[in-house]
Amino acid sequence: MARRYLRSLKYLIFQSQSRKKALASFVDQWTALDYQWLDATKVRFDVIDNRALEACHRWGGDAQFPWEDVAAWKTLDAKGFDLSIWHDEQLCGLCYATPRDSKVTIKIVLLEGCSDSKHPLKGLIAALALGAIDAYARAIGCSRIEIQEPRPDAVPTYERLGFNYDEQQRLVISVEAT
Repeated sequence: MARRYLRSLKYLIFQSQSRKKALASFVDQWTALDYQWLDATKVRFDVIDNRALEACHRWGGDAQFPWEDVAAWKTLDAKGFDLSIWHDEQLCGLCYATPRDSKVTIKIVLLEGCSDSKHPLKGLIAALALGAIDAYARAIGCSRIEIQEPRPDAVPTYERLGFNYDEQQRLVISVEAT
């Protein structure tokens, strides 16, 4: 029992460190570019918790993804990586990824941005999530990130971020390429 707990704790630490590292990298890059239209210091990465789920329900529209299931998935999958992306107090995006039993590939299972076309991180959610997943993939030793069952309308966004279809028609990117 203690060994399983320590293993879970190890991944929780990797997840937390990955969120912090990816956020710091984003803030540094944004500041270096001297963009004025967004205060990068107000961007925050967190877990998907009740607060994030409540904020997600306020997005309106049809529920696209089963975000309520993430808590159960995290209980069953110590390596699962959840991410909520905030600007100040506004939830702008959610993501869940997992390597499941793979030592090579982490799969982005769910990724969604706020439906409000005027939210402050519009157009940045996929890149922000990819940065955090890349940091986590490196921490756990995965060398590839895959989009599980990509929505056809999202494929061009993933391709702009460097994803390509492999021989098995999986949308993937090498961790070294991110």
